Amino acid sequence: MDTHTLLNALQKRYATKVFDPTKELSQDILDAILESGRLAPSSIGLEPWKFLVVHNRDLRAQLLPAAYNQKQITDAAALIIIARRTDIEALPQELVERTAKVQGRPVSDLAGLKAMAEGGIKRPDADAWLAHQTFLPLGFMMYTAALLGVDSCPMEGFDASAVNALLGLPEKHLHAQCLLAIGYHGDDKYADMPKTRREPTEVMEIL
Repeated sequence: MDTHTLLNALQKRYATKVFDPTKELSQDILDAILESGRLAPSSIGLEPWKFLVVHNRDLRAQLLPAAYNQKQITDAAALIIIARRTDIEALPQELVERTAKVQGRPVSDLAGLKAMAEGGIKRPDADAWLAHQTFLPLGFMMYTAALLGVDSCPMEGFDASAVNALLGLPEKHLHAQCLLAIGYHGDDKYADMPKTRREPTEVMEIL
């Protein structure tokens, strides 16, 4: 891929306010977007998240009030809830077992990695630290969607407690952190507006 194609996709990307509810995503495209999120980095490799794909239109209608009636919830082709894990004490052991399996090594070789992970989850700000990491797969999924010509809208403006309760997330040791609506825009006045960004000289400094 050349740099022009890459940057052009990002230039066209915007937070879509109006989706066309009649347009669906192919399974291949949805899978690619989700896979890009799965491949996103995380601190120490903990991957403290789960992606919940809400296809059920009735369920999305029930979620609408929790998102302050933002129509992206119901009109987008797919709604992805990026939830963070709340059973954080399980993460270090899962990490070393996963790493040992993939790398063909005994778990005993990974004591240092486990100690590092255990130190991470004992941070006073561990919940916030893990919550911030969920924005890494969010960004990866938005970027992939843009490259595939798919519109998206990241959403933090929602009542997480209401979403958690409706989907029974506490029982699954999950907390709704952010939402991502994806699909194809409809009659959206923002679709063709020029992107407003600070100049490169304002945001970049070579040291």
